[in-house]
Amino acid sequence: MLIQDNLLLTRSNPSGNGGIQFLYRVKDYGLTAISGPQEEISMIHWEVEVVKYQNPKTAEFEVCHTTELADKTLKFYSDKSLNEFLQKSFQYFEELDSLEKMLPEES
Repeated sequence: MLIQDNLLLTRSNPSGNGGIQFLYRVKDYGLTAISGPQEEISMIHWEVEVVKYQNPKTAEFEVCHTTELADKTLKFYSDKSLNEFLQKSFQYFEELDSLEKMLPEES
């Protein structure tokens, strides 16, 4: 079972191929974790993307491969390893938000 901290939404995989998607959010960043249908429970895996939310009031996001956290799609083969990554990611997103607030606004 995945942790519920910062969980924004749980839904069916929007690709229509079956499976489940978890959306996590911390400030303007977050993660999407998708697990597709598996023939055997021992084959479970999660595909994880870092995302940047477009609006503070909606769940609209874009995949973000420009953070130090991840520059590609990540795969995890157990809930335990994904949960450890999620917890570290939440801390990273908090720090990233603080750093971005220190930068001057682009005009």
